[in-house]
Amino acid sequence: MKKLLTLLISIAVLGTTAVPVHAEVPPAVVVIDTGTNTSLFKDSISYEVCILSSYKCPNGKQMMEGSGAANLPATKDRNFSHGTQMVSLVLRVNPSAKVIPIRIVGMTPAGNQGFYSLSDVNNALNWVVANRVTHNIAVVSISQGAIFANCKVPAGLAENIAALKAANVPVVAAVGNNGNRTATHAPACLTDTVSIGATDNPGRGAIEYDKDASPYIARYSNGAQGQTDFFLNGRWNAMQLNGTLRFTAGTSGATAAMAGWWLLNRKATFDETFNGLMATTVDTKNEFQTGKYVRLP
Repeated sequence: MKKLLTLLISIAVLGTTAVPVHAEVPPAVVVIDTGTNTSLFKDSISYEVCILSSYKCPNGKQMMEGSGAANLPATKDRNFSHGTQMVSLVLRVNPSAKVIPIRIVGMTPAGNQGFYSLSDVNNALNWVVANRVTHNIAVVSISQGAIFANCKVPAGLAENIAALKAANVPVVAAVGNNGNRTATHAPACLTDTVSIGATDNPGRGAIEYDKDASPYIARYSNGAQGQTDFFLNGRWNAMQLNGTLRFTAGTSGATAAMAGWWLLNRKATFDETFNGLMATTVDTKNEFQTGKYVRLP
């Protein structure tokens, strides 16, 4: 099944070997997002990257790698918690995972989010393609995007995703939360992504999903029939930038959960893992579409 978030606020062909050159480096999940409070996950973060097109990384430049690169200073802008939420949900599903946060969102002098776009996502993917083997990157999680006519994306983005897939590295991407019945966000609309939608439990209030309840596709989850590969729980109590937990709902959380789950269930090739996960799904639906639901333990 292949397919077609609004911005959160506003190639060479790679080898297809399933065994990385640096096998001693634990496989890692890349989380492309706002950055995070790295002190909350110090035992789980294997590397950090900051690539910005507006404002500065902690080193005063627009590019930084290594310790502290993706770390965020304290801010009252709760939107900056998004990256911390995503890292926490990767680890909620797969506590032993190693994570590489890539910060693509700058901070204004007032502590608010700077502008960013899919070009920034692609800059992060350029780094992933170039450093896949060195850092044993196994999964990429993307919860940014928007709906564009004909799934239009920046030059090179589709090629980066295709190259990673050929190297057995899935790009797991959120379909978005607009309730659109005809399209999903880019880059989730691209054929080579693993597109993720969310399930809900309507009428239950701000509580986490009941894993024993019948899965129901969230009405906000974008897409028409056949445009979403997997649906996962979209309701989580996720970690915030200040270390507290807060109820969240959306396809972003479902995507981060899938990234952790993919790593936990990874087989030798992309297709083997995709098909193996698909074999574990159960049917789900709402008034507008049907799909395949991954029931997490």
